[in-house]
Amino acid sequence: MANDLNRYFKQDEDVGVLSITTGQLTIARIPSSSSPDWIVPQALILSIDNYDERIWNYIWRGQEVPVYHLLPKDDKPTHLVVLESVTDIHRIALQIHGEVTFHSVRIADLKDADDATYQAELATHYPDLLAALNAPDDEVVERSRAPNLADYSLQHAYIFQPVMLAGELCVVPDLDKLSHFLVDLDS
Repeated sequence: MANDLNRYFKQDEDVGVLSITTGQLTIARIPSSSSPDWIVPQALILSIDNYDERIWNYIWRGQEVPVYHLLPKDDKPTHLVVLESVTDIHRIALQIHGEVTFHSVRIADLKDADDATYQAELATHYPDLLAALNAPDDEVVERSRAPNLADYSLQHAYIFQPVMLAGELCVVPDLDKLSHFLVDLDS
């Protein structure tokens, strides 16, 4: 797990997210209203801006950045989190409700969540999400018309790894896949 996460967090660039001298990883926990919180390296966060209107593109320092929503359509957003990517074109912003929290953890503190643990945690805390993820494709299309289920299947497609942090389920997103999707969609 440690090697996979270290390789993933570096993503062909020396982001320097894992301190070799202390063995600590500084992460940001980004709240998601209808699914497990997302965990990203703090070094990838370019800015956290107050923003209370739902938008699809954000002008950040003169650059148009596509926005991905981590909240249902009927929730009022509070912040935009702008994330770095491999190229300027692939930067993205996450629209959230709540506060981003920062943690310094040992890589060993992030435990892989096997599929059984992942399913059990979803069943306990996100039963609607679990039902949407396990539904046949035609049911997902039908369910996606409900306000709180609209992005479930899409969010599931961008999970790199479910992990347990301090006994709570979180996910490490596949930001590369997500940013390429959003940029292609925006083009």
